[in-house]
Parts: sequence; structure tokens; C-alpha cells
Amino acid sequence: MNKKERYDIRRFGARLGVFLMLVSAIIGFSVICLYKAGELCSFSSYIHPLQQDQLFGLGYSYYDKTYKFHMTDEVERPEVLALGSSRIMQVKRSVVSPDYSFYNAGGAIQNVRELALFVSKLHDSPQLILVNIDQWWFNRAYIDEDQTFSPSVYDEPEWDASKLGRCVCDFYTDLVKGKINLIKVFSSHHIGLNAICNENGFAADGSRYQGDMILAPEVQEDYNFKNVLGRIRDGNQRFQYGDQADSSMVSVVDDFLNQCVARKIKVVAFLPPFAPFVYQRMQETGKYGYMSKIFDMLRPLFDRHEGCSLYDFTDVTDTGAHNYDFDDGFHGSEIIYNGMIRQMVHQDSTLVPFFVSEPEMDRLDSVYISKNIRYHSL
Repeated sequence: MNKKERYDIRRFGARLGVFLMLVSAIIGFSVICLYKAGELCSFSSYIHPLQQDQLFGLGYSYYDKTYKFHMTDEVERPEVLALGSSRIMQVKRSVVSPDYSFYNAGGAIQNVRELALFVSKLHDSPQLILVNIDQWWFNRAYIDEDQTFSPSVYDEPEWDASKLGRCVCDFYTDLVKGKINLIKVFSSHHIGLNAICNENGFAADGSRYQGDMILAPEVQEDYNFKNVLGRIRDGNQRFQYGDQADSSMVSVVDDFLNQCVARKIKVVAFLPPFAPFVYQRMQETGKYGYMSKIFDMLRPLFDRHEGCSLYDFTDVTDTGAHNYDFDDGFHGSEIIYNGMIRQMVHQDSTLVPFFVSEPEMDRLDSVYISKNIRYHSL
């Protein structure tokens, strides 16, 4: 090997070294940021009580179901449990009597079969479960297209090494797009980039906090229900059309109720509300006949189980509910759910001990109204 060849090899080695150092620095910086933000932590590290003003909201992992189960089972062990999909996340600790511990496990259930599974895996039994039963769980078109069920859904997820590469790529993509604020990453006490940068995540009581929507509702995807109206037009994304309610789901709900009765758990279930404007549009299509049949199909089942009751809040048009008090077309805000609880307590005196007094509910409503949160202009 002559002198020139040795020189070329050294020069190539130097350049390769610089390149590798640069790549290492780029990867290393992202890993530091991601770890500081809580995105690369082990799942078990997330299972602990949150501080009162702390949020949990990962940006690059979806652990919602598993997180809510393990927080319920291992950390909170509540006497009053809110259970269901995202359509119960708006129930707050403040509306539950201070005599009872509370946790909101909304988001743990996306399939009606998961209700019985969730309860069966709990080590402790709540005294009361407040549960939403989504209407589309009884629409065969939705079940066939969107619903999947796995008995291992609440098992603790294992670390996936391939996740690191995906997170690094997503991190720099979002950084370039201006979605990540590095100052917040290193100063915030929230867990997860969604919580840190968007103020979106689960609060200490398990309820959902959506800071970006509160600050700028007019830029949200479903402002004035634009997104949901598109779903109704196209008949997709939970708004698939259907005439008949699927009666096979009755036995699935029965399994859940049997689990609860065996464990002496009182169950208060409800069909959750749609914004009045959205419900009216659905009715105008004439393509959602199955929804009006769900309550009558399920009510005899609840009547047969002592301590179990069912309420229908699908249509809240006549209750004085406002469109602007809905987060979007099918998620009511805190004040909507306070009103629903108020009605349930009025109809069932056995619920009185579990929730705050009527004057306190009035105060909570006043506090909400004073914030002047109007999510839509309709």
C-alpha cells in the first residue's frame, strides 16, 4: 500500500468518524428528549398516582386501555368507578362524594366484550360502576368493520426495541413541523409529548383534559361538528348506517352484569348523548333506526339484575343541553355529564350517597359556566 492509498484510507476513516459522531449526536439528542418527555419509559413506570395538576398523554404510544386498567387495579382501587369508552371521560372527581374514592377508567373499553373482561380481572370490587354503553356497539355494520377483541388486551405490554427507531423519526418530523416545544420538554412535569406540548391527557382522577381545545376550539377538527357531519354523510367511523340493533350483544352485556352482581357491584349504565344538532342530522337521514331500539332491547336485562339500572341519554334535545357544551358531535362536556348524573340521582335515591349534593352540583355548574367555555358557535 503506497502513501497515497494510506492517506485516502485515513481521510475516509476520519470522514466516517465525523459522520458516525453526527448520527450518534442526532440520535442521542432525540433519545434524551424522548426519555425526558416520558416516551421511552417502561410501561410499569407509568403506573403511579399523578400529581394533582399533572397529565399523562403519550404522543408515540397507545397504552390507554392497559394504562387505565392497571391504574384502576393497582393504584386507585376506587369505590366509584367510571368505566367505558372516551364517552365517559368527562366525569370528574368533583361530582363524586368525598366519602368515596373515585377513578375514571374511560378509554379502557372499546368493545362491549371488554366490559366483563375488565371486571373479571380486577382484584378489588368497586361499590358502584358508572358505565357508558355506546350505541354503535349494537350496529352490525360497525362490529364487522371496526370491532376487534383480544383476551390479552389488559396485559402489560413488553418493550419493543423497534419502537426506538420509530420514535426518533417521529420526533424529528414533529420537531421540524413545529409541533414540539423543546423548552416545554425540559421544563414540564407532564408525562408524554401530547400532554407536554398540547396539554392533552388523563388527569389525576383519570378524566380527560384537552387543553388545546379549550384554548382554541375554532381550529379543532370537529369545530361546529364538521368532522362528524362528514361521517354521517359517508356512513363511516362509528356512524355506519343500520336499521336493526344486533340482539346477539345482549348476552355480552348480560355477562358483564353477571360479573358485577356476583361481586356485589352496583351498575348504573347509560346510552351516551349526541350534540342536539348532530342527533337531528342523524334522524333526518333515516338511516340510524337501530339506535332507537337499543334501550328497549336492554332494559329487561337490567330489570332482571338487582342493583343495575339503565338510562337513555341518546337524545338530550329536550333537556336544555346546548351544542356549544359538547366537546364534539358525540362527546359531551363536563356540564353535560353533571346534568346526566343529576337526572339519574333524581330518579334513583340509592345513588344519593355516591354524589355531591344538589347545591354543590349547582356550584360546579356555575364554575363551569363562569369559564365561558363554548366549543362551537351553533
